[in-house]
Amino acid sequence: MGELAYPLEIRAHHLLCLLGFRGLGYSPEFVEKTGKVAKELHLNSTFPITILAECDVICISCPHNKDNKCRKKADSELKVKARDLEVLRRLGLETGTQISAGTIWTRVKERLTPEDIVEICQGCEWLELGYCAEGLEGLETS
Repeated sequence: MGELAYPLEIRAHHLLCLLGFRGLGYSPEFVEKTGKVAKELHLNSTFPITILAECDVICISCPHNKDNKCRKKADSELKVKARDLEVLRRLGLETGTQISAGTIWTRVKERLTPEDIVEICQGCEWLELGYCAEGLEGLETS
């Protein structure tokens, strides 16, 4: 997986998306990139990441990304940024925090519940599938 940058920049709310990633997405390129990121961050607890509240490595492959902003709908950028900030708040982190994958997954497991995901991700088209909440419940930390 040497193609992923060190440290890997990840939007805060994408941590929740990565919990439930099951190979679905907006385009084949998006699915491929998200799959690589999910695999690396779940298998390599020492992988360094930087938590952001802006466009990240996953967004780059999204067909809704225009000029490093989410343009899926008129208000999408505001909504995803608000999700990022809420995840950061609940995890007790600031944007730009550098942390290992294992440490972030431990913090996610300790500080978030499936109910939190429902609150944070309200309006997300993927929420009703329940994959992210299932991923949180099954999250194993080291």
